[in-house]
Formats: sequence, C-alpha cells, structure tokens
Amino acid sequence: MNLPIPLLPAVPLFAAMGALSTVLVNRNVSVFHDGLRPIMPSLRSGEMSRREVAKISFALALAFIWAFGLPYSVGFVIPLIYLIYIATDWIGVSLPADLERRWWQGGTNRAGILGSILLGGAWGAGLALALHFLARGMDSLPVPLAEGTRLFTEPVVQAFFLFPVLTICYHYGLKAGMWAFGLSTVVWFVATELELTRPSVWAFGAALLLMLVFLVREARASGSANDQVPAGWLEEPSAAGDAPAWATEDEDDDAEDESAMFARNVRRIKRNLPLIVVLAGLSGAAYNAGVVAMDPFSAHLYAVHLVVPAALVMLMWAFAFLPMKFTTAVVTGTMATGTFLEPVVALPMPNPYVAAAAVAVLRIVEVYCLLLVIGWIERWPNIREVADVMRTAIFQVMEIGFLVGGALAAAAWAGQWGVAAVVAAWFFNIKAKAPVMPMSLGAIAALGVGVVVNVFAAIGLNL
Repeated sequence: MNLPIPLLPAVPLFAAMGALSTVLVNRNVSVFHDGLRPIMPSLRSGEMSRREVAKISFALALAFIWAFGLPYSVGFVIPLIYLIYIATDWIGVSLPADLERRWWQGGTNRAGILGSILLGGAWGAGLALALHFLARGMDSLPVPLAEGTRLFTEPVVQAFFLFPVLTICYHYGLKAGMWAFGLSTVVWFVATELELTRPSVWAFGAALLLMLVFLVREARASGSANDQVPAGWLEEPSAAGDAPAWATEDEDDDAEDESAMFARNVRRIKRNLPLIVVLAGLSGAAYNAGVVAMDPFSAHLYAVHLVVPAALVMLMWAFAFLPMKFTTAVVTGTMATGTFLEPVVALPMPNPYVAAAAVAVLRIVEVYCLLLVIGWIERWPNIREVADVMRTAIFQVMEIGFLVGGALAAAAWAGQWGVAAVVAAWFFNIKAKAPVMPMSLGAIAALGVGVVVNVFAAIGLNL
C-alpha cells in the first residue's frame, strides 16, 4: 500500500465526497453521525432551528474528529472517513435551506447548495492535502513518528478475534464465552503449526462461526416458542373477558399510522436515491483505492494486503450497527451515509471503478430493503440484542488494544519512559474533568510522547 495517501486520487475523491455529502445533509437526505440523524425530523418540521442543530452537530464533530478520527489518521496509515463526513454533517446543517421547496427553487436553497459544494469540497480537498503533508512532516522529524503510528492498531489486529468471543460471553454467559475462547485458541495454534498467515484471522473465523450457531439456535428457539403460543394468548384480556372494541381499534390505528409513517419516510429516501447512490459509489472507490477506511484495524489489515480479513472485520461492524442505522433511517426519513457494508463489498473488488459500481448497487439494495430488514428485526429481536452487545464488545477491545498500541508506539519513540507516560496518561484521564475517549487515549498519549521527545531532541537531549 502506498502510504501516506497519494495526492491522486485522494484529493479529487475527498473533494467530491465532501461536496456531495454536504449537499445531502443540507437537504436532510443523508447524515453520517448516528447521534445527529434522530433530530433531523425536528429540523425538517421546524421544531428546531438550524442554529440549534448546528450547535449539536459541532459538538459531535469536534469530539469525534480530535478524539478519534484524527489520532488514527495521521502518519503512515489509511485515514478514517469520519474526518470527512462528520465535518460535512456540521457544514450541511449550518447552511441555509428551505426544505418545503425543491433544491433549485428560491435564493435560500441555491445559496445552501452552492455553499455546500464549495465548503464541503474545500474541506475534503484540504483534508487530503493536510494528511499527506502532515505524514511527510512527521517522517522528517529528529525522531520520526510517521512509521510508528502503525503500531497504534497492531494489538487490536491480533486480538480482534475477541469481538465474537466477548459477544458470546456477554450475551450467552461466561461458560459459552470460555468455550468460544478455547475453540479460538485451538484454531490459532493449529493455524500457527500449519504456518498460515495471520492466525488471529483463523481464530476470528472460528469464533464468528460459533457465534452464528448460537444466534441461529436462539432465533429458532424464539420462533418455536412464538409458534406454540395460541393466538388468543397473545392478547391481553380485559376484566370482562375480551378487550373492548375501541381499545383494539386504537391499537390497530396506531400500528397503521406507524407503518404509514415508515413507508412515507422510505419513499422520501427513494426520491433522493440518485445522489445517495453517487455518494456511495465515490466512497466505494475511495475504500478500494486505500485512501480512506471505516475503522482503524480494518485499515491496518488492508494496508498490509489482507483484504479478506479486513472485509470480515467490517462485516462484524455492519452486523453490530446495521439494525440501528436501518431503524433510524426508517424512523427519521434520513438515510445513513454509510452502513459499514460498503467496505465489505468494495475491498475485494479488482479496482476502484468496479468497487464504485458494486457499492452503488449495494446502496440501491439497502434502500429498497429498509422496510424488509426492519420487519426481520421485529420478528427476531435477538438479532438486535446481539448487535447491541457486539458494539459493546468491539469498543471494549478497542479501548484496551489501542492503549497497548499507544504504549508500543511510545516505546518505539521514547523507550521505557514512553510506556510509563502512556500508562500515566490513562490514570490522569480517569481524574480529568473532561476525559478523553478511552479508545483514543493510547494514540493521543503516544503522539504527546512523540512531541516531547522531538522537543528534547531539538535541544540536544535524547533518551
């Protein structure tokens, strides 16, 4: 992989993605941040002003950019897409728009679209330039830092097989989790004995397969239980026996109103499908070209040419987040800018052009399957429950793994003192009134160590 990201195709791709994503946010069509999407209907209805929504978006953007997106995007690594889309969320909601009229109707809308294209495109292009030259500058320091940034994610790359293991442990119990860990360990040792590449990948596959077995068994048991319950038992009887007709009618009306609202929201998304598809295609090309990634450890795997493992990691992310992203899309009428499935499809493709076409088709399928997937989730609620648990498992492995990775990088730059500094930062962060996100602390502390050793090196003091 050619790192840092090359100016071509990074600059034009980032610019196009920034411009189009800002336009879609400005028109309330597609939003990246999961915390911002639920309040977009309030903006559309006028319950919240653009100033209020922009303030919330800025707070979300600032936290994710400096505390997660940036630390894992500097140096000789593939930068995270958060840096583009989190910022364009804020730019888009900050610019004016009259959502009661078409985008080309009225000066307000034309100004909003033009501003979105210019500011979003400038952010994307400027970001690509900044990351490229920042990495070059880090590599030219007295104590070079660019190469060491790859160590941030190395422990998680080795331990990502724990994602399904911890999911099994948290959802199905300690005994099941220990069995999953034992099976993964055996597979790891066998893979090592057979001299297979990346034993952690094979351990991950074994744990994932076991998790799927547990999930299917739970879903079948739940379905069988529902099938065995007589239809009348599912109804709540009144004191007089049967429920009054007016109560049943109200419940039916509420369900019909909700279904009608969901269908109306999906139709709204479909009306804007062409631009949504174009943005998905641009993202697919960027993933395949290796100029952007959805998460730090799939980026690490892809950078060392482990394409299938990188796609498997993203498949886990997709399983963990897709129920939430699809649900918020249906409830709000605002599509998620990414669903984590895009890299799964894009990474194995032979070139960026094929990846763009494949991800564009994927986005069409996703939009047309929104209601179908929501129906599946309602039918098998254990899927949503396991997905929620998996998000917790992923974040906890990231917290510990990235802390160890930060210590490894700090040790490469500053020896034993660097490790001590990262450990100290962890405890200082616990006491801080405004603590850093735990999964970002290792990288931030290590970068701080890098700055310190370079300042000392500049004045003649070396560790």
